[in-house]
Amino acid sequence: MLLGADNRLGQALTALAAAEDIQLMAVGQPEGGWRAEALDSWLAQQPDAVVNLTHYHEQFQLGVQDARTLQAQRAFDTALLAACQQHDVLLLMLSSARVFDGLKPAPYSEKDETAPADPLGAMQAELEQRLLVWERHLILRLSWVLDSSAEGQLGRLLTQLCSAQPVTLAEEWRGNPTPVTDVARVILALLKQVDCDAPLYGLYHYGGAEVSSWISLAKALVQELLAAGYIEHDPLIQPVPFSSQPMAGKEPQNAALSGKRILHTFGIKPRAWRSQLAGLLEQSLGAKNQRPQ
Repeated sequence: MLLGADNRLGQALTALAAAEDIQLMAVGQPEGGWRAEALDSWLAQQPDAVVNLTHYHEQFQLGVQDARTLQAQRAFDTALLAACQQHDVLLLMLSSARVFDGLKPAPYSEKDETAPADPLGAMQAELEQRLLVWERHLILRLSWVLDSSAEGQLGRLLTQLCSAQPVTLAEEWRGNPTPVTDVARVILALLKQVDCDAPLYGLYHYGGAEVSSWISLAKALVQELLAAGYIEHDPLIQPVPFSSQPMAGKEPQNAALSGKRILHTFGIKPRAWRSQLAGLLEQSLGAKNQRPQ
């Protein structure tokens, strides 16, 4: 059962599963939002597993920090965890590098202690701890997830790069750029192996190869934009300290994750994000050579 089938990640996972003739019980966001009262009726359909993508967009693209919104998310996810335990159903939950303070110079592994520095990261760390006491779980921590939503991480950066104005970007903001289709691939790979009765429950990191700075990602995007004719001139990119940017104090300066455990356990190899940029731009900006207004 896929909760959140109508967001970008849910759509990518549904399409990938369909290409492999795997049928998902897809549930989109109901009118009025996600309510715990609906959980028993959904789980009465007796799914083998539940993939919780209900708040993917709010957490991974918007980085919502509003206390009331976070409380509503926390309440739903907590109720979902309890319902899955009651029905003895595997639960797959997303988390992120926000559970770390970003001070470590190297990529974070699953063994590193959490130290969230913002409300969203604190909520994710709290939900992780609640789920870790339940055996039948998978927690997938992600770094920078890139999708085609206009107001998402990638969309905001593309707007800056296509504006014909100087672009100010943070220095030494590091992470793993990970296209949403790659995340869908990893989720489906996890589910298929667990469905074969492999008791590989637990916490795993995944990020696209290789670790990059935000400025390096921007420069790679510029080359793709120029080559495809979306822009005519190389924009001026001005590096500034991370501490001067709006994401400081909200996102870890180092959001890089080590994917060694998921590789050794499931055989899931990281894919190079650079080779997937052209496809992302096609989805985000429309037909080739159609320049954004």
